[in-house]
Amino acid sequence: MAFFGDGGSNQGTTLESMNLASVWNLPAVFVAENNGYAETTSSTWSVASDNIADRAAGFGMPGVIVDGFDFFAVHEAASEAIARARDGGGPTLIEMKFTRYFGHFEGDQQTYRAGEVEHARAELDCLKRFAERVTQTGELSRADLDAADAEVAVLIDRAVDEAKAAPPPTEADLLTDVYVRY
Repeated sequence: MAFFGDGGSNQGTTLESMNLASVWNLPAVFVAENNGYAETTSSTWSVASDNIADRAAGFGMPGVIVDGFDFFAVHEAASEAIARARDGGGPTLIEMKFTRYFGHFEGDQQTYRAGEVEHARAELDCLKRFAERVTQTGELSRADLDAADAEVAVLIDRAVDEAKAAPPPTEADLLTDVYVRY
């Protein structure tokens, strides 16, 4: 699984990786997380096609576009691509279209995104959509979801407490798992 954004979709290394994965029939799944912006530049200015997934055809692999706000659609597309890879069918490119709520970097005030975030939070939020679907179908109750949220909150609090209580890293830790020596 290789994840990259719409900005990264224009990099040569990404395109070269997709090409070699196809040439060598590798069990790879490429996931383009298309939030519409390469940092602060709209992908309508920096990507030559409307869909990054359309590029897959040039590499002889399937390209799939998925609503990144829809947990079930993402799960289905990923499951199919993973099964295809495991069965020897080669690579797949999945383009997940969604948005991000926060800026691309600390201090990014997102002045280039007038009204987009508010709309996404109100109308597209994946957690709200998930909860609505599973409660409507009876797969889970609101109490089940609330219990899961409470359990996760405890786990997060515990992890934060453990991280704060942990000793600071040693000087030797700075290079651990950073460089591979052959």
